Amino acid sequence: MMQPCPYDITDILYHAPPMILIDGVESYDEETVTSTVEITAGSPFMDGGGVPAYVGIEYMAQSIAAYSGIKARNAGENPRIGYLIGSRNLALGCPGYEIGDRLSITVHLVYDEAPMAVFDCTIHRAEKLVAEARLNVYQP
Repeated sequence: MMQPCPYDITDILYHAPPMILIDGVESYDEETVTSTVEITAGSPFMDGGGVPAYVGIEYMAQSIAAYSGIKARNAGENPRIGYLIGSRNLALGCPGYEIGDRLSITVHLVYDEAPMAVFDCTIHRAEKLVAEARLNVYQP
């Protein structure tokens, strides 16, 4: 059952500002995290009034990092560094994200054989699927 995240995003990501690209985690469970990003004029990677769609892969990767950070915090540990190894089936359904867009990123654990894991990831904008991928990650 999904539950609200009790942690601030800065407490669960290994990243530091200004490279924290997701705004926070809305909910999580043992296999899934849903995070949010609101596109503003100050969003990193802003280019000509929007953020290119390919930046969505980093929104997905940071949402996976948040999943790992929540697990670490719940176990009384600190978040650890992780690496995006690759993606499969990346589909970008729009050219980019515009100021005012509120994105919902969901990552779902498919395979976990530490130190490797695989997640199915989606990005929705106003209930519409705008990006999806399967990401392979590594956490030493």
